[in-house]
Amino acid sequence: MGMATPDVWTDIADAVRDRRARDRRARRLLGRGRIYAAAALACLIIGGILVCMPRIQQLIGDRTVDQQARGVSQSAATFPSSSRQDAIRSAVEYNERLYRSGQPQIGEPVFDGKTKGDFQGDDEYRRQLSVNGLDAMGELLIPKISVDLPIMHGAGQDVLEHAAGHLAGTSLPVGGENTRAVITGHSNLKGATLFTRLGELEKGDPFYIKVMGNTMAYRVSDIRIVAPTDTKALRIRKGRDEVTLLTCTGQGNTLRLLVTGERNSMPDQAPLPGDAPGDTKQAAAVSLIVVAGILIVGFMVCRRHDIFGRHVNDPVPRGRI
Repeated sequence: MGMATPDVWTDIADAVRDRRARDRRARRLLGRGRIYAAAALACLIIGGILVCMPRIQQLIGDRTVDQQARGVSQSAATFPSSSRQDAIRSAVEYNERLYRSGQPQIGEPVFDGKTKGDFQGDDEYRRQLSVNGLDAMGELLIPKISVDLPIMHGAGQDVLEHAAGHLAGTSLPVGGENTRAVITGHSNLKGATLFTRLGELEKGDPFYIKVMGNTMAYRVSDIRIVAPTDTKALRIRKGRDEVTLLTCTGQGNTLRLLVTGERNSMPDQAPLPGDAPGDTKQAAAVSLIVVAGILIVGFMVCRRHDIFGRHVNDPVPRGRI
């Protein structure tokens, strides 16, 4: 075998240098790719947290409120039947007196934590439907928008931050002819949904009031927006059995959204609570959060492999010269 000429050795040396140069460029590109992938992952995680966190906070808050609402109904259900009937009878008599009086004072639906109607300090009012001597009087269910709230006496700021409030000066929520209970709730709080989605209700949608072991069904019959001082829109209508749900709306929360329901019998006119149409939007939101979490975890796993399936920590393959 003959000796390699100098030109051949030169070609081999050049090929080795070129190969090493290509390897260095490949490693630099791979390093940059890792940096870009890490940056993309960080942006994805931070963005996902920022997008999902408010809704997650609300879901956590809603779960706490739901438990409180169910606790009110469960506590009332433990009362002896005679005690519950006495409480209902007392509330009915209270409503009759209120109707005959012409409702001289209706608590102002102004959620500033300062305004209080005369009925707020009425000891007789506070005693009505009091579960275990507390301010809770019942439970409000609105299946379409996933609302499950305790109903408390009064509509002060301390109540509306975590529950629905009964507007003093309106009928107690026990149903019956010549009654109109007004239930108030906050919107757009960070810690809980409360009445934020009340505007999604449409005529015919059912909601439910649970008081002293009794469940009453109402179907939405009227939706309107009024000024905060328009208490005429909250007054009892002769011969009707109604409940009005009230929350802030409009720019700067300067107006009030009223969603009024009329009493329906179950199950012929209105479905039982368990059979009412559910909340498709919340189900979609929960699914989106779960999918986002799966995608983030999947991306963290997949980023450790290049598009050809090779682990990023594997050395760059060297070809033969």
